[in-house]
Amino acid sequence: MNPFLYQKVFTGVTVALATIMGIRRVASPDNSLQKKGSRFFIPLMLCLGLTFWMGLRPISGAFGDTVNYAMEYARMDIHHISMDWSGEWLWQWLMNGCKAAGLSISAVFTIIAAGYVLSSFWAVYRFMPDDPMLGVVFLLTSLMFFPFGVNGLRNGLACHLVLLGTCFLLEDKWLPGTLLCLAALGFHRSVLLPIATILFGIFLMRNVRYAILFWISSIFLSLVAGELISSFFIRLGFDDRMAQYVTNSDMSQFSRSGFRWDFLLYSAAPVVMAWYVCLHKKLQDNWYNVICTAYCLCNAFWVMVIRSAFSNRFAYLSWFLYPIVIAYPLVNMPIQEEQDRLTGWILLAYGGFSAFMWFVFW
Repeated sequence: MNPFLYQKVFTGVTVALATIMGIRRVASPDNSLQKKGSRFFIPLMLCLGLTFWMGLRPISGAFGDTVNYAMEYARMDIHHISMDWSGEWLWQWLMNGCKAAGLSISAVFTIIAAGYVLSSFWAVYRFMPDDPMLGVVFLLTSLMFFPFGVNGLRNGLACHLVLLGTCFLLEDKWLPGTLLCLAALGFHRSVLLPIATILFGIFLMRNVRYAILFWISSIFLSLVAGELISSFFIRLGFDDRMAQYVTNSDMSQFSRSGFRWDFLLYSAAPVVMAWYVCLHKKLQDNWYNVICTAYCLCNAFWVMVIRSAFSNRFAYLSWFLYPIVIAYPLVNMPIQEEQDRLTGWILLAYGGFSAFMWFVFW
């Protein structure tokens, strides 16, 4: 397949799947057509197939940093392998181990894709055991799932390990949850932000109202003092690439600069869902409160640096929670009567907006 068709094929297939499921739920509100066993098996097979399709992709500029990772791997000399333990050590260990074992770059990408896709599937299954297929469709249809599986490899893998680790933390299984979060930091240090906000939601901020108010405030702060705030975060040294992204003057590598109202509109949907469920309907669920709080706080950080080049890299620090914030209450919480029909309409809108963002803006 032409490498430049991969994104279009993936988007077309996932949006079609979301459309079919959405229409079926709208037409048949009592959507109990699958046996419990098939609810697990079908999305698992879908994710396994996607793992190999993404992992065995061609080495092409169509996949962004795929080429850079491949070139770096080809230049590695197994006789002069060293570790920088002050950096992202787990990524180095993985690359060095694969090189020493003589694995091809396609095998390496398949291992990374397995960690990226299957960790998110496992997390979705733990968040939504009654309907993991719905959760997987929301996950795959989300705007940045494919790009961060083939371009932002370390960032995407680290975020999905945090997502899985969060499930264990919310179950009070602190050892596996902590180990997964530490592993995520070993792949990409930027996930310190979502880890911190998740812990903040678990221990300190139980009321989603304050997180939503902070998100709204971040928009006004960004409009009034966005450049000043970006400079402040650079001085913090939050991420080793932040200064480059914030000050980069070459916009040829990113479709747009400036205040991204389109991305802000996309990011607002989970905030609206959190407001509707937690404040308007006054439904309480400890897991959902933590996820909503983490999303609002992480996304507020991105809003405050929204003018930066490559700000999508910061957006994904919240966007990996996007499908969970939308889908979790549809599966686990009594929002309203004929909830399957509501779920169908939301799924149609969700897939349609993702397709619109890809095919019209990018």
